[in-house]
Formats: sequence, C-alpha cells, structure tokens
Amino acid sequence: MLRELKIENLAIIDELDLEFGDGLIVLTGETGAGKSIILSGINLLIGEKASVDMIRDGEDHLLAQGVFEINEEQAEELSARFGIDVEDNEVIVRRYFDRNSRGKVYVNGVRVSLTNLKEIMGTLVDIVGQHSHQMLLNKNNHVRLLDKFLGEEGKELRGNINRVYLKYKEVSNKIDEIEKNRQEAIEKREFYEFQLNEINRVAPEVDEDNRLEEEYKKLFNAGKIKDKILDSNIQLRDGEVNALHFINNSRRNIESLCKYGEEFEEILEKLEKVYYELEDCIDMLDTADRDIDIDENRLQKVIERLDLINKMKSKYGATIEEIIEFRDSIAEKINLLEENSFEVKKLLKEKKEAEEEYWKLALELRGLRLKKALEIEKLLEQELQFLKMGDARFHIVVDKNEHMGNNGSDSIEFLISTNIGQGMKPLWKIASGGEVSRIMLALKVIFSRVDNIPILIFDEIDTGVGGETVRKIADKLREIGDHAQVVSITHSPAIAARAHEQFYIKKEAVNNKTSTTVKKLDAKGRVVEIARMLAGENVTEAVLQHAEELLNER
Repeated sequence: MLRELKIENLAIIDELDLEFGDGLIVLTGETGAGKSIILSGINLLIGEKASVDMIRDGEDHLLAQGVFEINEEQAEELSARFGIDVEDNEVIVRRYFDRNSRGKVYVNGVRVSLTNLKEIMGTLVDIVGQHSHQMLLNKNNHVRLLDKFLGEEGKELRGNINRVYLKYKEVSNKIDEIEKNRQEAIEKREFYEFQLNEINRVAPEVDEDNRLEEEYKKLFNAGKIKDKILDSNIQLRDGEVNALHFINNSRRNIESLCKYGEEFEEILEKLEKVYYELEDCIDMLDTADRDIDIDENRLQKVIERLDLINKMKSKYGATIEEIIEFRDSIAEKINLLEENSFEVKKLLKEKKEAEEEYWKLALELRGLRLKKALEIEKLLEQELQFLKMGDARFHIVVDKNEHMGNNGSDSIEFLISTNIGQGMKPLWKIASGGEVSRIMLALKVIFSRVDNIPILIFDEIDTGVGGETVRKIADKLREIGDHAQVVSITHSPAIAARAHEQFYIKKEAVNNKTSTTVKKLDAKGRVVEIARMLAGENVTEAVLQHAEELLNER
C-alpha cells in the first residue's frame, strides 16, 4: 500500500505531503488543477523517466518520495535480489532530479538504477490508463497472468518443467561442445596427429629436464670437479701435514690427559666426532671422484636431449607437465572422432529422456491452462455484462509451440470481440476509450484476486462512459478496493461517492505563481465537492441533497 506521498517542485506543485489509507481513494478537482501531475509524481516512483522541463519554474530540483507498505514475501525478495533491507515491512522510495545531473534513486537508503526501480515497483504498483499499454495489454504477460490461476498444481508443474528444461539445455550444450570439438578434430586431424607423434617420439618425463640439467653441469665441469676433489684429498689425507693426521695426533694427546679431569674427556669426545666425520667426508670425496667421468659422448647426448625438450617447450608448453597435458588434450580430441563413443551415447540417451519427460509435463500444463482459460473467459464475460458490455466475448488462445521453453511450450494471448458479429481481436487493438476502460477494469477485477499487486491506480477510467455504466464501474472499483489499494483520478461523482477517502486538488495563484494544493476531505467537504462535480458552479440545495444521497448509497 502507498502510505505517504511527498512531491516537491514538480510542474505547478510547490510542496505536497499526502497520507493514504486502505480501499478506494479518489483524487478529484477541476480540469487542469494538477491531478495528472500527482500521477506523474507516482510515475517517477515506479521508474518512469524524468526530464528538466518537469522541474517547477524558478527551482533547481524536483523530489518525489513514497512510503510503501509491503508483505513478508516482497520484503524477502527485495533482500535476496537487490540487497535491500526492509524493517517493519516498509519501503521508502526517493527520487531526486536536478537541472545539472541525471538524477538519483534510493530504495530504503540504497542507491539503485532506474532499471532496478522499475523491476522492484512492477510488483507493487500498476497504473492503468485509457490507452496505456500496461501489463494486461501486453501479450508477453498473458501467460504469467493465466498461470496465476493454476494454484499449487500449476506451480508444481511449472517447477518440474523448468527443472527438466534446464537439464535438457545442459545436456544439449554438452553434446554441442563435444560435436564442436569433434568437428574441429576432423578439420585438424592431420595436424593433431603430427603433434601427438612428435611429442610421443620425444616422450618427455616429469622432472626429466631438471635431472638432465644437473647431469649436464657435472659432465661439463667434470675436469674442474676432479681437480678440486684431488686437491681436497691431498689437504685432508695425503699431504705432508694433513688434517686427518693432525686431528689424530691431537686426539691421542688429549686421551692421555683424561685421567686428570672430566673436561678433557669432553674435548676428546668432540675431537673423535670431528675425526670420524672427516673420514666420512674423505670417503664421500672418493666416491664422487669415482662417479664422475669425463665422458664427451654422454655430455653430447645430454645436450641433444635437453635441446629436444626445450623445442617441445617452445611449441607445446612452458614445462614438461604442460607438454604432457597438451598431449593428453589432443589425444582426447582425436578420440572424439569415434562417433559411437560411450560419452556421446550416454548424453544422447539423457537428452532423449529429458525431452520425453518435458513434453509429457508440457502436455499436462497445457491441459490445466485450457481448463482455467475457460473458467476465466466465463468470469470475464460476467464482469463485462455487469459493466454494460453484454455482447462482448472474451477468448484466451492457448496455442502449442514446437519449441521448448522454461515455462512450457504454449503461446498465450487474450482476444476480445465487443460486438455481435465482430471477429476476435487482440486487446491492444480495441479502439473505443470507453470500451478499453471497462475491459481493463473487468480484467483487473478478475486478475487482482490472484495478481498480488497491492496498489492499482486508474487514470480517468470513467472517460467515455456515463449513466448506469459509470455506476457499475464505481461498484467494481469499490470491490477491488476490498483486497487492494485503489487510487482513481476521476471526474465522476458516482465513483467519488463510492470511495473510502477523497482528496480535492485545487489550483491557485500564490505570489504571482501558480500552485497546486491538495486537501483530504471530511464528510461535509465530500458533499460539497461531489455537488460541484454534479452541477459545476451552480450548486443548489437540491444538488447538495443529491450529493449526500450518493454518499449514503455506499
């Protein structure tokens, strides 16, 4: 529900603050007083475009702000889809626009785009004008409107259809990808086979390059390494004064001192450890000397092998792991040329099963839609008969399409014939403004029961009709107001009299500038205003009495 509306500097509106209750609310006043401007303010809140020429003369900005009361489901959706927190089921929409900027939109303090605002408010407010191509006139919305009548059975069916359809798409995409790779493999088969054979001939092993690099360093520097080992052995063992002999003599001397104190035993223990570790080092040097050969043939082979591996790296990957991964990938592509591969067979079977299940569910959904379409047709024709369109016939076309979709395979469109002998036409092709008003109202009566849009705004729905028909329209607006908030801009005293609340819009000159003011009318004020709507400026006691009688008919 729209609880509060604030407008600043919009056209001839200086500043406006309104509070709305439940039920049917009417905005009345003389032509040109600014009723449509208030509607423009609401339009700004639902995402319509703003322009500089909308700003009041002499001002630099305009502001529209609305406080909306929503339900728990809508609050959860706002949080999940747009990250907007809702407290106490209240949403504050603020739209600011000035002469120097593109404008700003906030929902509960969160900056949102105009596109998101339209999406958010599309579930809260529906504005119905005479020739506006709103939700009911748009064929694309007809399937969604019809499905709202399907209840839990339809909801479950559509959920299953969506699940199966997504599975079908997923499997189809996998098959397409395999076929794409397979076609690519066919086109590049010779090239792939050349690459695969080249890599397999070299057959690089993981970490082989690192091992060869180590071997190359030893082979390339073998002479230098052997010289250093020889010199080290001389220093440690074979020289006239060598380290091993020196440490051994020191060890014997300290051993003879152990009887004089424990500290000499500790020194001896460390010298022995050094002696034996030095012996180990000498043995290791001997082993290393034996293992290193100056082998020019082996060096050449290592160089050639490294060259081969580096060529592979320059063509197929920066590392041996990447080369192996590339080899495996092209081998897999070549394997895809097997038309009867197990993977493709499996996927084709899954696709067929999903398709069969889809069409079975789609057929069930179509049957349910056809059943509900007949019910809606009867209900709508009853509403049109009440609204003095007894010759009108309404038909919901449920056509089967050959293509699959996530909402079934049906094409839905609402058609109508307003006169006997006239063929069925799409809703948007109806020419008469009065007919449009009544058809739109009848549709709203039916669909508002399941549509869950809490705010309906009718812009002069009484245009082009009068007499008993406009009374019927008033009754229907009141009926919708029993389960939704209805705001109606009207010139009809019959509609105004049926309202729960009435606001009077007046235009006046203040300080040589035109301004619009709005006043909520009390019981006495409503009698006076409805009398004005009945007789213009010539209000007599009889007219006032008639106005009071209209109000009492509620």
